[in-house]
Amino acid sequence: MSSEEMLYAKGSKIWIPHAEQVWESASLEESYHKGDTILKIQTESGALKEIKLKPDGSNLPPLRNPAILVGQNDLTTLSYLHEPGVLYNLRVRFCERQIIYTYCGIILVAINPYADLPLYGPNIIRAYRGHAMGDLEPHIFALAEEAYTKLERENCNLSIIVSGESGAGKTVSAKYAMRYFAAVGGSESETQVERKVLASSPIMEAFGNAKTTRNDNSSRFGKFTKLLFTNQMGVMYLQGATVHTYLLEKSRVVYQAQGERNYHIFYQLCAARAKYPELVLDHQDSYQFLNMGGSPDIERISDADQFNETVQAMTVLGFSIQQIADIVKILAGILHLGNIAVSKKYMEGSDVEDSDSCDIFQNDLHLQVTGDLLKINAEDLRRWLLMRKIESANEYVLIPNNKEMAMAARDALAKHIYAKLFQYIVNVLNKSLHNGSKQCSFIGVLDIYGFETFEVNSFEQFCINYANEKLQQQFNQHVFKLEQEEYLKEGITWTMIDFYDNQPCIDLIETRLGVLDLLDEECRMPKGSDESWAGKLVDKCNKFPHFEKPRFGTTSFFIKHFSDTVEYDVNGFLEKNRDTVSKELTNVLTQSNMQLCKQVMILEEVDTLGTDANKIATTLGGRVVISANRKQQLNETRRRVVSSKQHKKTVGSQFQESLASLISTLHATTPHYVRCIKPNDDKIAFKWETAKIIQQLRACGVLETVRISAAGFPSRWLYPDFYMRYQLLAHRSQIDKNDMKQSCRNIVLKWIQDEDKYRFGNTQIFFRAGQVAYLEQVRANLRKKYITTVQSVVRRFIKRRRYVKLQKIIFGIQRHARGYMARMRAQKLREARAALILSKYARGWLCRRRYLRLCHSVAGIQQYARGMLARNRFYAMRDYFRAVQIQRFVRGVLARRAYQKRRRSIIICQAAVRRFLARRQFKRMKAEAKTISHMENKYMGLENKIISMQQRIDELNRDNSALKHKTSEISVLKMKLEMKKNLEHEFKNIKAACLDKDKLIEALNKQLESERDEKMQLLEENGHSQEEWNKQKQIWCMENRELRKQVDSMIEMAKNAAGNQREHEERMLTEIDNKELNEAYQRAIKDKEVIENENYLLKEELSHFQQQHNGIAAFNMHHTRTASNASSQNEDDVGYGSAKNTLEINSRYPDLRNKNDSFLDNTSIVVKLRSILEEEKQKHRSLQEQYVKLASRNKPTEDSFRPTCCPPRGST
Repeated sequence: MSSEEMLYAKGSKIWIPHAEQVWESASLEESYHKGDTILKIQTESGALKEIKLKPDGSNLPPLRNPAILVGQNDLTTLSYLHEPGVLYNLRVRFCERQIIYTYCGIILVAINPYADLPLYGPNIIRAYRGHAMGDLEPHIFALAEEAYTKLERENCNLSIIVSGESGAGKTVSAKYAMRYFAAVGGSESETQVERKVLASSPIMEAFGNAKTTRNDNSSRFGKFTKLLFTNQMGVMYLQGATVHTYLLEKSRVVYQAQGERNYHIFYQLCAARAKYPELVLDHQDSYQFLNMGGSPDIERISDADQFNETVQAMTVLGFSIQQIADIVKILAGILHLGNIAVSKKYMEGSDVEDSDSCDIFQNDLHLQVTGDLLKINAEDLRRWLLMRKIESANEYVLIPNNKEMAMAARDALAKHIYAKLFQYIVNVLNKSLHNGSKQCSFIGVLDIYGFETFEVNSFEQFCINYANEKLQQQFNQHVFKLEQEEYLKEGITWTMIDFYDNQPCIDLIETRLGVLDLLDEECRMPKGSDESWAGKLVDKCNKFPHFEKPRFGTTSFFIKHFSDTVEYDVNGFLEKNRDTVSKELTNVLTQSNMQLCKQVMILEEVDTLGTDANKIATTLGGRVVISANRKQQLNETRRRVVSSKQHKKTVGSQFQESLASLISTLHATTPHYVRCIKPNDDKIAFKWETAKIIQQLRACGVLETVRISAAGFPSRWLYPDFYMRYQLLAHRSQIDKNDMKQSCRNIVLKWIQDEDKYRFGNTQIFFRAGQVAYLEQVRANLRKKYITTVQSVVRRFIKRRRYVKLQKIIFGIQRHARGYMARMRAQKLREARAALILSKYARGWLCRRRYLRLCHSVAGIQQYARGMLARNRFYAMRDYFRAVQIQRFVRGVLARRAYQKRRRSIIICQAAVRRFLARRQFKRMKAEAKTISHMENKYMGLENKIISMQQRIDELNRDNSALKHKTSEISVLKMKLEMKKNLEHEFKNIKAACLDKDKLIEALNKQLESERDEKMQLLEENGHSQEEWNKQKQIWCMENRELRKQVDSMIEMAKNAAGNQREHEERMLTEIDNKELNEAYQRAIKDKEVIENENYLLKEELSHFQQQHNGIAAFNMHHTRTASNASSQNEDDVGYGSAKNTLEINSRYPDLRNKNDSFLDNTSIVVKLRSILEEEKQKHRSLQEQYVKLASRNKPTEDSFRPTCCPPRGST
């Protein structure tokens, strides 16, 4: 039986093509035999199909890998290396296990999950640090660790090439690789160098990334970042970095397709326009350069926050505040430049349109704002947008631009400014990242655009695909070289592996009379056009096998790239290749007053990577070159392009030189490859679209790697591993545990007769594709055979053991059954006897229970009956008791009512009798009050008191006269004060140079100002006090009038009264007069105390004023009168009167106490003293008049006091 017949047996799993799923799994319904032309299969959906085969079996469907190999982390370890096997393995890992990384030899395949996964934290970095590639699950950190370890071990230059189509995750993969290098090359806590390296990413993304229909953050340029390391004591430390860019998509600045955006930085700037009002920016939809795509927003992304992050990153990388402000102005100037309106121009004096010229209004707002922002002459900008200069040998001609040409000149200027600004930012980044110190070696991270094909492919797609052709060639050569090195290391014989060589396609593009050469030649032609260039392509390039002309039309051509055939539209190729901008317009910007704008416009294109590549080639020099002929052709091409000095370099030639420098750099390094795959166009997490993924696998070289591996010896086993798995395939005599290599050789020679199917290396055994699966099948068959034999012996042993066991069990069961039956008979006899005894006791128990229940029932009935009778008796007794209580309370209420009625009658009678007796006694007392002796005794004490009060008033008058004398002295004191001030002024002038005296003068000036304020405040307080005095005087006048009325009424009542009992009434009258006189006397004493206190306070204020003007320190003005001070003024007034008067004075005149806290004005003091003295004199005169009137009145009669002063005794 051949190996094919063994592998394609009934039930084997195979793969068959499918229209939608590309590949579909099926199983064989019949075994395959050599010579069969039909193969019956059944698909997974249950459909039966027949496949036609060639008689030699060369088109047999590919076999599925064994289940043990499904989901392997390295595609090259699969037994069957073919397209469906690779696709299925990736699908299992991505969809079922949600693993996004898979190895394919030296390639790391990364599938974009469109979801945030916790795979890139510091703990993950520490987990992969120090582990070899393959020890842990595939990861971008594992690839970076492999490169960093090789850098430490061999001190050589390395590179990581990240490629894939737009939206596949290239930028993110490159970012995480650089993050790993920054972490392990420095420390986990970011230092200044690591911060700068990581901060460069948001800047490059803001200025070089844009939203496309396939990706929200698509890189529109190629980027090669060189991380520079230095060797310090055997450890590589990150020293700095440099960034090299390729082919920025300048056309995106002025045009975006539907559903796409311009570069992120423009939308970020519009979102943050409130921070820069000088830019005169509006909403992003109002600018022509930003509203073409109709998709200005990105989901879950805030442009304002992104702008803050970009500015912060620029600050970290050394951009000054002025530089950032100027960059923002240039960006805003580009936006306003795009809004400059170019209008039609009409012939002078008519309405006929002038098709050869156009016009821009001089007062155009955006034109003026652009001139102000860029600090250029707006009129010069307008002039050269409307005109162009054509130079000849000795003169130049000005030709007007039509509307289309003016708009093209405006757009070309905008692209030119942005490209120069982008180049300037990259230069600043490189200066900031590279500190100038000497580096030992570097790791380059290449983030470059993948193969692109759209409905309309232009010059950008052509350059991108050309770069991918060159990179694919370098990749194929490197993979082929690694295969050779592996075979040489193992010491096996091998033959040349045939692999796809895309050199013919590269020759079509870059050789003499190729696409780029013809494009440059057409650009140098005065009347060159896209159509004429397309015609030359058809004529000159039709001989190349990778070139195809279109069936219809002449505006396109086809190129067969390594991944697909692409149709290119020639429209715009020449303009984009020339990248021309008016020299006059650039001169206008060069003459700008903004330093940054001038500096940006004079930047020159410098291929720094080419210089670095030459240095690396001179330093290393020991790289293996696969094809010397190709290298020579490349050098010739570069020399031919560079030697053309009379013309400006075109974009194509510049890109070709940059690409050659890049390939040279990659050849001088050890490359590592990351292929990013985009699983779907809908950006749905873990969604798998087979057709899209297989196309990317073909384009990125993964399947080519698989094919190269399959063409050689893809399956490789170490001798110990092979021995442990396949030792059962050989006889025991052929196995030697001490010599595993010879044992493995015996196993292979026994089962594989074709020597071309395997090779024995020094440490491994190499197998062709499918041989490991064949050995697995043989091993499975042998295991099946051996297992069947072992099963038969084991089954016999199990059956016999079971028979013996059953026999023993049956004997035991019989023995136990007989014993059980005997025990059952004895048990029945015992149960019969026990039943009789139980029935006897049961009957007795039932009778006793019936009797007891009856007794319990009778006793219960009796108990409840007795209780009911007792309760009834209790209720009757309680009702009787309550009735008695109610009767008792009712009788008490009636008795109390009768008693109260009688008591009220008795009290009325007593009151009438007492009233009669009281009236009679009142008449008797009233008659007594009219006697003259009684009146004389009453007024005798009052005369003495009035005489003493008159003496006191005289003393006060003398004091007042003394005060008047002192007030006259105030004027003298004022004069002295003025003299003193003059002396002080002279003294200040003499001592002006002394700093201490200056401070004293300032203090005195401040004090004088405070005194003025206090004087003004005192004047206001004097006004308030005067108002209070007036109010108090009115109150006193009212009291006097009321007192006079009372006295008059009393005299009238005394005149009209008559009656008996004179002596008693005179005594009562005497008491009443004494009370009134006492009250008048007390009021006089109070007034006297007020005058004394005021005099005392005035004396204190006057003395304090004199002391202040005589230079004496301030006196404590918070002194108040006490009871002792009050009593000392009047010897007759002692006891409660003095203290009471003092309190009344303090409460009645609070303003006099508050005056002690400040200095008094001289004028206010004099005025106040006079007013107080006049008021006191008036008070004394009014009191004397009142007393005289009271004394001159007739004596009251007895009847005048009877109705008011003597209430009847029985009225209480």
